[in-house]
Amino acid sequence: MRTGSYIWDVTLVKIGVDTMSLNSPYVERSTFRVTGMTCAACAARIEKALGRMEGVDGVTVNLAMERMAVAFDKEKIGVPQIGEKVRQLGYGMQELAGEGSEGGELSGDEERRRLRNRFLWSALLTLPLLWTMFTHWAFTSSVWVPELFMDPWFQFAMAAPVQFWFGRQFYFGAYRALRGRSANMDVLVVLGTSAAFFYSHYLTTTGAAAHGHHDGHTMLYYETSAMIITIVHLGKWLEALAKKRTLSAIRRLHELQAKTVTLWTGGGTREVPLEQVSAGDIVLIRPGERVPVDGRVVAGSSAVDESTVTGETDPADKREGDRVLAGSINKTGALRVHTKAAGSQSTVAKMIKLLEEAQSSKPSIQRVADRIASVFVPVIVGLAAVTFAYWYFAAPGDPAAPLIRAISVLVIACPCAIGLATPTSILAGTGRAAARGVWFKEGRHLEQMHLIDTVVLDKTGTITEGKPKLMETAAAPGIRPEELLRITAAAEWNSEHPLAQAIVSEAVRQGLTVPQPSRFEAIPGYGILALVGDSEVVVGTRQLLQQHGVPMQEDPKRIGKLEAKRMTVLFVAAAGRYIGFLALQDAIPVSSKEAVKRLGRLGLDVMMMTGDNERTAKAIAGEIGIREVYANVLPEEKVAIVRRLQQKGRRVAMVGDGMNDAAALAAADIGIAVGSGTDIAIEAADVTLLRRDLTGVATAVRIGSKTIANIRQNLLFALVYNMLSIPFAAAGILEPWMAGTAMTLSSISVVCNSLRLHRASV
Repeated sequence: MRTGSYIWDVTLVKIGVDTMSLNSPYVERSTFRVTGMTCAACAARIEKALGRMEGVDGVTVNLAMERMAVAFDKEKIGVPQIGEKVRQLGYGMQELAGEGSEGGELSGDEERRRLRNRFLWSALLTLPLLWTMFTHWAFTSSVWVPELFMDPWFQFAMAAPVQFWFGRQFYFGAYRALRGRSANMDVLVVLGTSAAFFYSHYLTTTGAAAHGHHDGHTMLYYETSAMIITIVHLGKWLEALAKKRTLSAIRRLHELQAKTVTLWTGGGTREVPLEQVSAGDIVLIRPGERVPVDGRVVAGSSAVDESTVTGETDPADKREGDRVLAGSINKTGALRVHTKAAGSQSTVAKMIKLLEEAQSSKPSIQRVADRIASVFVPVIVGLAAVTFAYWYFAAPGDPAAPLIRAISVLVIACPCAIGLATPTSILAGTGRAAARGVWFKEGRHLEQMHLIDTVVLDKTGTITEGKPKLMETAAAPGIRPEELLRITAAAEWNSEHPLAQAIVSEAVRQGLTVPQPSRFEAIPGYGILALVGDSEVVVGTRQLLQQHGVPMQEDPKRIGKLEAKRMTVLFVAAAGRYIGFLALQDAIPVSSKEAVKRLGRLGLDVMMMTGDNERTAKAIAGEIGIREVYANVLPEEKVAIVRRLQQKGRRVAMVGDGMNDAAALAAADIGIAVGSGTDIAIEAADVTLLRRDLTGVATAVRIGSKTIANIRQNLLFALVYNMLSIPFAAAGILEPWMAGTAMTLSSISVVCNSLRLHRASV
C-alpha cells in the first residue's frame, strides 16, 4: 500500500543521465540551441568535440530541432567554455532557459524567412543562367535566348553573387569542418560548385579552352554552380517549413500558457503577470478563460475543457475540492482556485519540457545513422575523385565531362536525408503521442515501446478509477460506527493513498470532527500506524494487526463475501483493541476493459500486480479479462516480480500511479505512470499518461511501433537512394542541377514521410 525512502535507490538506477544532478551535486544538464548545422556530420562533429572536453559527461545533438543537451560538471567547466568550443567549431549557440524555447521558435521563424529570401534572390539571379540551358540540347535549341544572356561576362556577373554571397555560408561551413578534420555537406557543395564556377571562369578569361560551341557561343557551366546553390537553399527552406509542422505539438503547448492571471485578494481582484503567481495564491478564473495554474477549486463550479492537456474530449465537471490543470479552458462558471503550481512548475510547462527533452535524446538507431553519416562524406569525395580520374583518362583532353560527372556525384550524395531520417520521425511520433495524452520522457523510450511483450498493471488508481467509496462500516461491540470512522480518518489524515483519502472525505462529508495525528508512519504493503490523541491506531491488513498483537474475531465468510464483491477491507485497532473494519470499493472504468482487449490484440501478455488481497484481486482481474494475478505483493516484491520476468527474457512495461509502484516503474524496461498519480511515480517512469485511461498504454505501444517503422523506412530510402543514384551521376546520366534537385527531394521526402505519423491511426 505505502512505501518508504528505499524507492530512491532503485529509481536513480533507471533514470540515469537525467538524474546525474542527483548523484552529484555538481553535475548540471542544460539545453542549448545550435545554429549553422547543415547535416548529420555537423551534429556528430559537435558531439565528438564536446565529448572530449574535461568535465563534459554527455552530449546529444538533435539536427532537426537544432538542439543540444549537455551534461557537465559545473566545478570543472561552465557554459561559456562550452559556447566558446561550439563557436570555434563554427556554429552558434544560445542557452534555452525557462521560456527560452518559445524564443527559439521565434528564432526559427526568422531563420525560415532568411532561407526564403536567400532562395528567392538566388533564384532571381539564376533564372537568366537557367534560360541559357535551352541551347544545351538539340530539341530545345529553337527556344529564343536573349543574346545578352549568352555573353560569358554577363553569366559571370549573375553567377558570382550567387556563388560568393548567397553561397558564402557553405564556404564558411566547409572551412570550419576541414579545420576540425571532418567533412560535411558544405564540403560537398563547395567542391562541386567551385569546380563548375572556376572552370567556367577559366573559359571566360581565356576563351581558347572552350570544349564546345552552340551558335558560336562557348559552353559554360555557371548555371550549374548557381543552380546547385539555389536548389540547396530551396531544399533548406522547404525542410524548415516541413520541420515547423513536426514542431507543432510544442508550439501548441506554448500557446496554452496564460500570460496574465486574475489574483483574488479577498478584498477584490487584480491582474498580474503569470510570473508573479506562486503556490498558495488564490486565482479567479472566469468563464471562457484559460486556466493559468495547477490547483484545486475552493469555490464555484464549472465545466472545464481539458482536451488540449489530457486529450479527453468531454468537458469535466469541476466543483470544490476538484483538481484543475493549467492550459485547460473554463467553460461555464467562475472558479476560485488555490494554486499548487504555476509558471515553470505547472503541468503544461512540464509537458513542454518533457516533449523538448524527448527530442534531445537519441535512440540507438540514430547512433547507427550518425556513424554512417560520419564516414559518408569522405567516401563520396573519394568516389568523385575516382569518377573524375576514370572519365579523364577514358576521354583524354576533355576535362569538362569528367568534371561535370564528378560534381554530380558530390552533389547527389549529400547525407542530409540520413541525418533527418530519425529525428524528424521522433519529433512527429512524440507529437502524435502528446496529442493523445501520452508523454515520452526520452526519444529512446519511444523506440523501446515496440519491443515490449509483457504489461504489468497496478490495481488501485490504475485499473480502477482511484476514487474508492466507503461501502460498509462494521464497528466492534461497544464502538459506534461514526466513532470508528472518525478514528480511522484521523489516523489516515496524512496518507496519500486513495483509500485513505476516501475515508477522510467521507468523515468530512458526515460532519465529523477529525483530529490530526501527532505521529504517522506508513508500513509499505500493510497499512499505517498513527498516534491519535493518546491512542496508537493501526489501520491495514489482518497481518498488520496480528503483528501488533491485536486479537480479531471477524467472521471469515463475511469478509470473504465482501472481498469477492471487489471490496478492499481495512481492519482498525486503537490502544491495542480491535474496533472494527471498513470496506471500500473502487469502480472499474470501461476503458480498463477496453485497454486489456487492445493489449491482447497487440499480442502482449497482460498481468495484474497489487498489494490487495487475493480474492479482491482475482474478482477485479476476472471482470476485465486478466488471467495472471499477483496479490498481497509488497513494493519490494513488485520489483522482484518485474526482474524475475526480465530474467525469463520478457521485455516488461510496468504501469502504476502510487509511491508503492515507483520502484517497480524504475526497474521495468518501460515504466508508465498514470499522470494523476504521485510525483515520485511520474519521476520514476519513462512514459506518462495524462489521462487516467489505460487505453493510453496500447496507444503508446502502437505509436512506438509506427515510429520505428517510419524511421526504418526513412533510413532505407536514404541509403538505397544514395546507392542507386551515385552510379547514374558517375555515368553522366544526371546533370549536376538534376543531382541537386534529386538530393533536395530526398530530404524533403524523408521529412514528409515522417509527417505521416501525425495522421497515423493509433
